[in-house]
Amino acid sequence: MLPHVSRETSMPSDTRRISGAALLLVSVVYALAIVWGVEWLLDALRSRTFGMGPELQPRWVRTALALAPFALFSLWVGTRRPPRVRRGFIAGLLASLALWGWYYADGWMNTGGGANIGLGIIMMLSPLPVFVVIWLFARKA
Repeated sequence: MLPHVSRETSMPSDTRRISGAALLLVSVVYALAIVWGVEWLLDALRSRTFGMGPELQPRWVRTALALAPFALFSLWVGTRRPPRVRRGFIAGLLASLALWGWYYADGWMNTGGGANIGLGIIMMLSPLPVFVVIWLFARKA
């Protein structure tokens, strides 16, 4: 006869459960920090005022782009409970930070003005590859 193995001991990852709501809250804080916080910091370093006028709507769009893959992941965690939540979230954060770092570095280095259309398209599509990275790392090995 086989010994009884409980479900909790058979799952090797995530010793503490993370709820979808807690993950969504952390994701909202991350999105606000990566867009509003970094842009405020960059404006302060450039001795510019952090404007709320014509830049307000594009800033909210960038916030939604930063939040989208993590909001979808928190929905997945709340409904299906993937086995490696922390691993997926950290991998998604690293992928997202790499893309946003590229975005801000390009804006910092491009002092001549004008928009980098290719990077803009990549950033508009960025929630998809970030979520794919999250999915690959959060699913079973």
